[in-house]
Amino acid sequence: MCVDWKDPRNVGSVFRLADAAGVSKLLLAGTTPTPPQPGIRKTARSTERSVPYEVVKDPVAYLARSRQSGALILALEITDQSTSLFDLDLPEPDREIVLLAGSESTGIAGELLALCDAAVHLPMYGQNTSMNVTVALGAAVYLILMKVQ
Repeated sequence: MCVDWKDPRNVGSVFRLADAAGVSKLLLAGTTPTPPQPGIRKTARSTERSVPYEVVKDPVAYLARSRQSGALILALEITDQSTSLFDLDLPEPDREIVLLAGSESTGIAGELLALCDAAVHLPMYGQNTSMNVTVALGAAVYLILMKVQ
């Protein structure tokens, strides 16, 4: 779930990621730009036409429903209690996973974090403590794929 992203180019990139990784559905939530938009179209390279996506007006309600239906909800966010994706155990490989990635400037809102089963992060070994949201999401998606296959 891409929550409150600002840059349509990042949205286009996540469509390409979803296509490459075989993500079942992309969730565009809050104020995240949605197709059709030139910035999305240019970066997505036509994947916005083939990747299933849903526009989620109320991410809190969506996550609550997903949780009730048994989905594992993960927030890609560095917190005091987040787990490195390297160390994450996924006990049920067939369980649906909803992975949240928030705005590059503000992260994931507290009300959404409260609905997550866990916060996960990518270890940061350099001087910077963050990376582009689509780069981080790409690494996270593939690390999760490695764990469920």
